[in-house]
Amino acid sequence: MTRHNVTQKRGGVAVFAAALLLTSSVSNAELKALDDEVLSGVSGQSGITLDLAAKASVSEVAYFDDGLGLALQGVKLNAAASPSDFANYRFELDVLADGALAIEFTSNNVGRFEIADMRFVSNPGEIPVAAAPSMGGLFLDFMLDGRTEIRGGGAGGPGTSGHTFDTEFVLTNGRLGYRTNGNEFFFDGMSFDVSALGTTLDVDPGGILHLRMPNFQAEFSVSAVRFSDNPANHGVSNDVVTGLPLPSYGSLWLNTDMNVDLQIQAGGASGVQGLTLNSSNQINRLDLAWGEDTDWSSSGYWVGALGAMGQISFQNLTVDVLADPDAGVDPLNDYGVGLAVAFDQLSFNLDVADVVLGETKTNIDAYVLNGATPVKSIGGMSTNFLFADGLFDGVARTNAILLQAGGNVAAGNQGLRLDTQLSLISPNNESNFVYIDDGNALMLSKLEGFADGDITLDVTRAGNISGTDFYDGLRVGFEQFAFGYQFEGARVAKDTGDNEDLKSRQLQAGQAIEGLSPFTMGLAGAPSLKGVLDGHVTLGPGGADGVEGITINADLSVSNGLMASYREEDGRGLWLSGLNYDVHLRDMMLDVTDEGLQIYQGESWSLLDVTDIRIGDEVTGASFGRLALESFEQGSTRTIKAGGAGVVCIGGAGTSQALCEGDGGRWEDRGTEGITISSVRFLQAENELEGKRNRLTWETGRAGEGGAAPVNGSGMQLVFDNYTTNDGDGINDIFGLQTDYHLDLAGVQVVKKSDGADSNGVVGSKGDIKVMNADGTYRYVSPAALTAQDIQDRPVGIAVRTRTQFKELDFDRVNLVHPTGGESTLLYGLKLQNFDVTTDISTTVLD
Repeated sequence: MTRHNVTQKRGGVAVFAAALLLTSSVSNAELKALDDEVLSGVSGQSGITLDLAAKASVSEVAYFDDGLGLALQGVKLNAAASPSDFANYRFELDVLADGALAIEFTSNNVGRFEIADMRFVSNPGEIPVAAAPSMGGLFLDFMLDGRTEIRGGGAGGPGTSGHTFDTEFVLTNGRLGYRTNGNEFFFDGMSFDVSALGTTLDVDPGGILHLRMPNFQAEFSVSAVRFSDNPANHGVSNDVVTGLPLPSYGSLWLNTDMNVDLQIQAGGASGVQGLTLNSSNQINRLDLAWGEDTDWSSSGYWVGALGAMGQISFQNLTVDVLADPDAGVDPLNDYGVGLAVAFDQLSFNLDVADVVLGETKTNIDAYVLNGATPVKSIGGMSTNFLFADGLFDGVARTNAILLQAGGNVAAGNQGLRLDTQLSLISPNNESNFVYIDDGNALMLSKLEGFADGDITLDVTRAGNISGTDFYDGLRVGFEQFAFGYQFEGARVAKDTGDNEDLKSRQLQAGQAIEGLSPFTMGLAGAPSLKGVLDGHVTLGPGGADGVEGITINADLSVSNGLMASYREEDGRGLWLSGLNYDVHLRDMMLDVTDEGLQIYQGESWSLLDVTDIRIGDEVTGASFGRLALESFEQGSTRTIKAGGAGVVCIGGAGTSQALCEGDGGRWEDRGTEGITISSVRFLQAENELEGKRNRLTWETGRAGEGGAAPVNGSGMQLVFDNYTTNDGDGINDIFGLQTDYHLDLAGVQVVKKSDGADSNGVVGSKGDIKVMNADGTYRYVSPAALTAQDIQDRPVGIAVRTRTQFKELDFDRVNLVHPTGGESTLLYGLKLQNFDVTTDISTTVLD
C-alpha cells in the first residue's frame, strides 16, 4: 500500500491526493490512468507540499518488441531498513514568476528500489518456471535531495515546442547491487551529485525524441565495493553473523563534465518495433580513480586517470528483443531470447593528462582543483577507437551484443550472458594508442581487432558445482571467445599535442614489450595476437595487505593462437604459430601502496606450447621448431610504479656525471615520468602429482616438419627440467629471481656508422650523433660539438633498462629425449649463481 499526505504551502486550498490514486493501486500490481474528471479536482493556489510514504510491489513490468518481451519481475519500493517499512519523501511544487514549474524533492529516510529477476518472456504475466534462466536481480538504496525547474520551450527557446529542464540533485546513503543465486556484488556508501542545467527535450521531424544536455556535471563516489555470499546479508555493510564489515574491493571515485546530445526514434534493426539511438557526447573533463581508502583520508593510496578530455559518439544504435541467432545453426549454443544491441559505428577518443599510481586522494583532489599539484604520474595517454563493420584476416566482422538470461550453466539459473561480436577498424589510423612521457610520445599505430563469442557474468561463492570450481566474487567467463588484434608498428616523436602530426612520423616495427606481462599474464604487449579464449576470471574482495583490494582467481586457455613477438609493416617478423596457452592463478591479490600497484601471486602455473617459432612469414617462414614453457610459482610479487629509469649511466659505472663519463659511460636524464615494473619471482620445485613444474622444452626434427602438420612429440627434444630459485644454500628462497624493468620515451643515441652521405643524402662523419631539426629533418653533429640542446633534440625512441638478479638458479637436469630411443641425462645438477646483469636497449627509426 501507499500512504500520502498533502498540505498547501501558504494557506491555499489543495485537493491533490486524488492524483496519487495511481500509486495507491501499485500494491495490487495494476496501473490506471487518471481521467479528466479526477484531474479537475486537483488544484493549488500558492504551491503544494506533498508528503509521500511508499511501500509498493509490482509483480511484473514488461516491455514487448515484435512479440518477444523483457520482464522485470518482483519490483518493489520500500524502506531499505525493512521491507515492511515505508519509504518517506517530500515534494514541494511551485509555479514561478516566469511560468516555470519548480519541484523540490527530499528523502526523509533511505528507500530501496529492487528488481528480483530480469527475464525474457513470451506473454505478459507469464508464470516463470522455478529454474527458468534469469539475468539476476538489482537493488538501489538511496536518499535523494534536489530541485527541478520545468519551462516551456525547448532548444529553440521560449515560445517553441518542447521543454527545458534545470535539474540538480544529490543521491546519498546509496547502495547499488547486482545479485545472482543469493550472492551479491554491490557499491556501498555511494553518492551521486548531479547538475544538468539547460537540458532540453524536443520532438524533431520524423518523431525523433531529442535530448540535449549542454551542461551535465557529476561526481560519483563509492566508499567500498563489497561482496557477500550470504543471502541474509542482502544490501548491508556488515555481515549479519560476525558483525564485521563485509570484505571490500576498495573505493571508487569519478568526476565528469560533459555535453550530451541524444536522439531516440521508434523502430530497431528487426521488425517494426524497438529503438534506434544516435548520440554525440563531448567529454570536457573526466577524472577517475580506484583506491584503498574507505574513509577518504590521506592514509590510503589510489591509482587513476586524471584530467581527461575526449568524445564518444554512436550512429544507429538499435535495441531489440530477438531470438538467439545461433538457434537452428548451433543448437548447443542456443540460449534463447535476448536484448539485442547493435550499431553501425561507435567512436571513442579520450586524452588523459596524467595516469597516477600510489597517490593520495588529498593530492588527487588538489590536482583536479588547480591542475598544478605534483602527482606520481607515469605520463599521459590517448586512446582512440573506431568500431564499425570491417574485415579482419579477410573475414567480415560486425558489432552486435545479445544480452541473454543465465550465465555459466553450472553456477545456477541466474546470471548474464553476452553473445558478443565486436569489430575495431582503422583504415586511416583512426584507432590507435598513444603514450606520452616527459614531452615525448609513442603511438601504437593502426590498431585493428575483433571479438566473437560468449561472455558470462555471475556473482559466485566458493565451491565445486557439477565438477566446476567457483570462487568468491564477480565471475567473468569466456566460452569459445574468438579474438584478435594487431597494430602496424610504433611511431615515436616529440609530443606536439596533435595525434595527426604523430601519424605522419616514420613507422617503427612493432615489438613485444615484455615488461607488461603482469597485465597480460604471459602474452605480453605483442604487436599481433589472435586465438580462442576459454575459462574465467573471478574478481574477489580483499587484498594482500588488509581487507581492501582485489583477489583474482582465474583459469584461462588460449587455443589455436598466433602471436607476433616482432612484426614489420609488410607482415614479416618473429611468429609464435600454433600457440596454446593454459594459465591458472590462485589468490592473485591487487593492492595500492605508496609505491604504486602491487600484485601478489599466491600460486600460479601455466603451459605455453608453441608448435612453430617462425622467422619471416607467419605461415611459410623458416621454423625453429617447437617450444614448450611450463611455469610454477608461489608468492611472487610485482609492483608497477610511476617513474622510469630517471638519471642513468649508460655503458659505464658512476653515481655522478663526472664519474660516469670518467668510466667511459654516457650520463642521461630520462625524466620523472615513465613506468617501472619490479618483480620478485619464486620458482618452485615440481609437483608431480598435480603436474606443476618449471620446464623448458625445445623440439626439432618432428614428423611432418616442412609440411602442414608437424607432429609434436615425434622429434628430438632438449629439456631443461625442474629449475628453481634459492638463496644459495639449496634450502631457503627469500631473494628469488628479481627484475627491475624501466620503460621510458627518451632521446636515443644514434651513431653514424660510416663517413659520407646516408640513404637520405645527409652528410656526416663516422661517429657523429644524429640530431633532429625543428622542421622534422635531421643533421649529424660531432660528439665533441654536442650542445645541451642537441642532446635534447636527439631522435625520440623507446628506452628500456632492465636489471636482473638471482643468488642461485638450479636445474635439476638437462635431458635429451629421442622419440624412440628414450630419455638420457645430458647434465645433472646444473647451477647458476650470483647473477646480476643490467641491460640498456633503445630503439628508434633509422633512416
